[in-house]
Amino acid sequence: MTSQKVCNSMDNEKWDDHARQRRETRGSPQHAGMPAHHDDKIIHPINSFYDIKWRKKELPRVLESMKFVTPTEVQSKAIPLALDGQNVVAQSKTGTGKTLAFTAPIIDKIDPNIKAVQAVVMVPTRELCLQDADTMRAIAKPFKINVLEIYGGVEYNKQKDGLSYGEIAIVVATPGRLIDLFNQNYLDFSTVKTIVLDEADRMLDMGFFPDIEFIFQQMPRQNVQIMLFSATIFQEILESIDMITHGRHTMIRVGKNEDEFIVAEIEQEKYVILNRNEKYATLKSIIKDEKPKHCLIFTNTINGVEYLERRLKEDFNFPILAMTGNVSQKRRERIINDFKAHKIHHLIATDVASRGLDIPNITHVIVYDVPQYPENYIHRIGRTGRLNLEDGTVKRGKAIMLCVQDELIYVQRIEELIKMEIPTKKGQGLKALPGSPAGQKGQQPGPDDDENQDDDEYAGYNFRPRNPFRY
Repeated sequence: MTSQKVCNSMDNEKWDDHARQRRETRGSPQHAGMPAHHDDKIIHPINSFYDIKWRKKELPRVLESMKFVTPTEVQSKAIPLALDGQNVVAQSKTGTGKTLAFTAPIIDKIDPNIKAVQAVVMVPTRELCLQDADTMRAIAKPFKINVLEIYGGVEYNKQKDGLSYGEIAIVVATPGRLIDLFNQNYLDFSTVKTIVLDEADRMLDMGFFPDIEFIFQQMPRQNVQIMLFSATIFQEILESIDMITHGRHTMIRVGKNEDEFIVAEIEQEKYVILNRNEKYATLKSIIKDEKPKHCLIFTNTINGVEYLERRLKEDFNFPILAMTGNVSQKRRERIINDFKAHKIHHLIATDVASRGLDIPNITHVIVYDVPQYPENYIHRIGRTGRLNLEDGTVKRGKAIMLCVQDELIYVQRIEELIKMEIPTKKGQGLKALPGSPAGQKGQQPGPDDDENQDDDEYAGYNFRPRNPFRY
């Protein structure tokens, strides 16, 4: 066994011992679900990027040239802590500048004399990987700092070549491909000084945690700064955060969790349907009545996506596209770009395919299949985005959910989570609205993320393969 492997083995044992110790002490008041430090008494917000003590004195001028003049609240709180080397956990809603809050400190701390990876930013989706990398590259370019995005669904060659030259200082990556390249010896984490989890809530609740734990085990455990940023931080992931940071971090909360803003701002309604066979007819009626200009339709499975794509194309003349987790990266990017540019007005997707999408001005989200995990309802309706109206005001779009009577148990759990009753409308085939779902019992939820699961509703539909050359 080489000395490096011995070292890694010792680090892993230390990590495992510490993890066991954290689990044993989690019930104590000190670790009762909340981090060790809080922000209100120790963070002093700043009013200008010039007020920050940067190592690279040119950085505020670079930010100013990119129209970043006054820091947002999360930036003014997080950046000084990050520059001070502290572990930071920041929760702030979408659109408040979280990406810049970790990008600027990372670039400021990069040592140009070290020709190796010094910072790793992990993200849950390919789309977010590209978005973060573009932002970081724009700020890093004046300092001749190189950024490389690493994600699956594309050829390895470009990513391997970028790492082989030894000129990459910042890597933005999805965990799976990051581990692949590490196992092929294209990545060396020994020089990494900063690790960031962007959209930390989804990184820790989407089944990524084993991969994240493995990556952390490969990192040097001394003098590595850890930062986590998210629009929502649920109670359930606080213990995972505490384990990752060894309980040593400063928590920043700007406003409420994003889900609380979403629920308050979005117009919501549900259609209750007696017969599952009438579900599609209800969707057709909704589209005809609402006339959505920019609509995202969610199903739980790939079969559901394919079914709706074919049926809607048969019944409507406007362009409709579908996106599931099994499409190629090139096609995904084409679909997303066309949807953003309003060349496509209706997009049908699964949760897996849609994660990480940042698409403005979506007028309607239609939840065709009720998610069995209530948190996924929040993630879905949050895609409505903020609508920029002609009078300069901003508002949220509209969310519509379709549910069959035997799905009311899941609706009840959603309403309990969002602390409101979603207004009910009568769907096709329903003569009278049912009573409250309270007290009904249903089966235990299955994972919505399994988009390949069978669905009897679509089992009888004869699918024809898509034209592979369309995208």
